[in-house]
Amino acid sequence: MNILDRFEQSFERLMEGSIGRLFRSPIQPAEIGRKLERALMSNQVVSVDATLVPNDFRVAMHPQDMVLFVDYVSALCRQMEGWLTELTTERGLTLVDRVRVQIAGDDAVPRRAIQVTAAIADRPELSQDQQDAIQRTEVYRVIRETSGVPPMRVRFTGGAQRGQELLIRKAVTTVGRALDNDIVLESGDVSRHHARFEYADHEMRLVDLGSTNGTRINGKTIKSQPVRPGDEVTFGTLSAQVLPFEPNGN
Repeated sequence: MNILDRFEQSFERLMEGSIGRLFRSPIQPAEIGRKLERALMSNQVVSVDATLVPNDFRVAMHPQDMVLFVDYVSALCRQMEGWLTELTTERGLTLVDRVRVQIAGDDAVPRRAIQVTAAIADRPELSQDQQDAIQRTEVYRVIRETSGVPPMRVRFTGGAQRGQELLIRKAVTTVGRALDNDIVLESGDVSRHHARFEYADHEMRLVDLGSTNGTRINGKTIKSQPVRPGDEVTFGTLSAQVLPFEPNGN
């Protein structure tokens, strides 16, 4: 198995168990991997005792493409960084600093295209938290510019989905057991089309879709009600906490 195949498999493992069906982008991780490998190998600098390669990468795509998989951007960046580091070691090449990959939305990039720029950068060390904050700020910007929706996080606190988290970042996000929902909950007490989050008039609401076992906010059964960070939402017996998504915070 070659190193690109291992990268693809590692991303597939990342996706396993995801409650979301939001990864519908025409751009696939292997395409990004091939572009990164090409940028790495085509920007070598031969010194006296080593062959230096880039360690700082920017992956640009159209915002409408990027927004389709913003839920996985940070994890994907980390996997790409590990993969590029492994590739460099395998080929006997040298890095001047830790590999960093950032994904950005760029209106100048055509739809379904990927542009990668790479540089050899000996820069002040960024902690993982600082690097994640930079990527989070870009994700926030892309969501706001493409959908106009201020994103919020939903973290599941019980059931098989415990600990899993998704971004609510569209004007309408459906929740239910059926596979055509945006958030698929594999639980017998969740209806096929259970509820939806909808953003209108500068407000996010949670709307029950006539579910059998009900939708609740902070323990109260609702038909349609505003939902805010800090609220607990429950679909049948599956509970989740609504959290803010701030560009410079958690």
